[in-house]
Amino acid sequence: MTEAEQKLRGMLKAADLPVRPSYRRGEVCEILGIDKRTFWRMVAHHEPTEDGQRRPGTLDSYMTRGHHRVRYDELVDYLARNRTWQRQNATDPRQMGLFREDD
Repeated sequence: MTEAEQKLRGMLKAADLPVRPSYRRGEVCEILGIDKRTFWRMVAHHEPTEDGQRRPGTLDSYMTRGHHRVRYDELVDYLARNRTWQRQNATDPRQMGLFREDD
């Protein structure tokens, strides 16, 4: 089990939800601690980048009878993708020295 999957299972436990193949919008909001507006933004902006990667702050979803659902695997991927993106794009503390003003 990956670190992202362990994290998701902990989030599911905190939200008192079972492990299932997919989750409804309200459940995803509860799991990730986001509001409906953020959910819609994440779903609306989901599309692969030019190099085939997926944007870190987006979610892939599908519709069932007019309702968005997000797969369990997509939530795991979302958590892994965001952790990787933050680590790869974080500011190197050594770079901050370049912006100090000399006294």
